[in-house]
Amino acid sequence: MSPKHAPTNSFRARLGKPFAQPLFWLLPMLAILAVGVVGTALYLGGLSNPEKHFKDFPIAVINQDKGAEVAQADGKTKEQNLGTDLVSEFADKAAEDDKIDLRQLTWDEAQEQLGRGELYAAVVIPDSLSEDTVGLVEGSLTNGNAARPQVTVYTDPQAGSLGTRLATSAVEPGVQQASKKVGEQLTASIEPAEQQAYNKVLQQLQESQQAQQQQLSRSAAQGGPAVQQFAQQVQQAQQGSAEQIAKELSPTVSSVAKDTLADPVQMVSEPYHDLEEGTALGMGAFYYSILLLVVGFSGSVALNLLMDGRMGMSPFEMGPFFKDYPRAVLPRPVGFLMKWLTFVVAAAPTSALMMTVASGVGMPVPNGFLVFLLGWLAMSVVSAIVLALISVGGSVGMLLCLIYLVFMGLPSAGAVVPLQAVPEFFRGIAPVEPLHHIFTSIRASLYFDADPQAGLTSGLVGLFVMLVVALVVGLLGGWLYDRFAGLRGGDGPGKHSAEEDAHTASGERHHRKSADNPPAHKGAHA
Repeated sequence: MSPKHAPTNSFRARLGKPFAQPLFWLLPMLAILAVGVVGTALYLGGLSNPEKHFKDFPIAVINQDKGAEVAQADGKTKEQNLGTDLVSEFADKAAEDDKIDLRQLTWDEAQEQLGRGELYAAVVIPDSLSEDTVGLVEGSLTNGNAARPQVTVYTDPQAGSLGTRLATSAVEPGVQQASKKVGEQLTASIEPAEQQAYNKVLQQLQESQQAQQQQLSRSAAQGGPAVQQFAQQVQQAQQGSAEQIAKELSPTVSSVAKDTLADPVQMVSEPYHDLEEGTALGMGAFYYSILLLVVGFSGSVALNLLMDGRMGMSPFEMGPFFKDYPRAVLPRPVGFLMKWLTFVVAAAPTSALMMTVASGVGMPVPNGFLVFLLGWLAMSVVSAIVLALISVGGSVGMLLCLIYLVFMGLPSAGAVVPLQAVPEFFRGIAPVEPLHHIFTSIRASLYFDADPQAGLTSGLVGLFVMLVVALVVGLLGGWLYDRFAGLRGGDGPGKHSAEEDAHTASGERHHRKSADNPPAHKGAHA
């Protein structure tokens, strides 16, 4: 029996014709392939090489140095501010490329910007830098314990461990170059300092010899010719001995000390803020933002499937339970709004419970009511975007959501890797990515006392703008589909395609039945 005439209750007939079509197998495979390739290219391409894309990293330098008398090559001293020289060299190093956005601020200004998360590090030059540096030369000559001058780099651990590490690595080359430039001045001052020490010792020896000669002359005047002759011999023997003794007694700078003076400034890194327990090394705000995105995304997809099943747009399947409900034909804008408003209602208690659980497991949640509102808004915005893309793109809309919200959103959030260290493409799309605005607003609430200038205002504005755009896309797209393709699931060009397939299959079965069992002619005998 040929496949065309297979019995209707056979396994081959029950399978139906989709399994014989290549696209039935190829389309899912191509979708998986596309998600894997696009996801890898976007995610790893945006986050895997921050050093390569380092640009305009905000670093402040604060010069508090009061200056000191610094020895010059001619043996004289000059009032000099080595902190100013250090800043100048640091600025020259930063100007060689566009990696650092160097800001010369006062300490009060730097504290204000650190408190708003606008700086990743602040380099503070102490008021005793010049004095300590000069003392380092003097200590090398006297074998004293002179303090090595220090420059303190205050980092912001709330920017995340990677941001702190990038800030330190960005500052270190500039400080080293500036230190070596100052070291050149110190190295040039070694010889005059040694000469000055030699002259001091020589002067003391000469004064001592002169006193001895005067004493000897007085004694010789009271004695006879033999005593006077002896005094003359002693004076002749002492001629030139002071210079030789001074060379042996005068201090010099050792080779080890010279190496220290060639690179005198020591860089010390300290956190500006001490992180509280439960902040996940400064990444807690980002992890919470990811949770809001995932709940908004996955919750909207689940809600769409469940409500479509109950409206008869797709089979309702729950475990072994499978049922086709009667179809409820609604205008697409109405269906979109109904789904989104259902999610918004559910998102309010969800946000409250998420915040409660987060606090219960140890995450600090200051400004709790604001965090609750932000969570509610964030999930509602993500839901509007997801439902709008599904409404316009159907099943393809889910893939678009994954690419837009996750693969493009993670690199452009500015959390795992700062925006100053990601490719230009992700810096450009950050303003239109919901995760970026969710993160900046949540971080401002959790870490920066809800300061509007710390990202709270910009985050709220960005989320509301994206909410309006998503609602317009969902409503307008649905209205256009209804107008030109008919209601979803209704009669007309946009009716459910399964009905056409069912009618076609029914017609084919009727045709096969008629062909296999032709009607008997009138008058034929049984």
